[in-house]
Amino acid sequence: MKGKKECPNCQKRQYISPKSNFWVTFFTSMAFVLPTSFLRAYYEMSPLWIFLAIPIYLPLVLLVLPFFYRLSSTRKRFGKTVE
Repeated sequence: MKGKKECPNCQKRQYISPKSNFWVTFFTSMAFVLPTSFLRAYYEMSPLWIFLAIPIYLPLVLLVLPFFYRLSSTRKRFGKTVE
């Protein structure tokens, strides 16, 4: 997607909003880090099992992520509008 997509209705470019990009990335990483940390701490799970879980986790995330992004008609970087 590279941060932009054509709107099917108005044929203008739409960009992923920075706020949406931050929160989706944050929750995606926390959805993996927190359970794996919990499993390692309380059940003494080996790192090998966690690395084996990555091929299961990544396709699920890639399928679900596009539904959580919010698009904007302006491109912003570091809070400033970019042309």
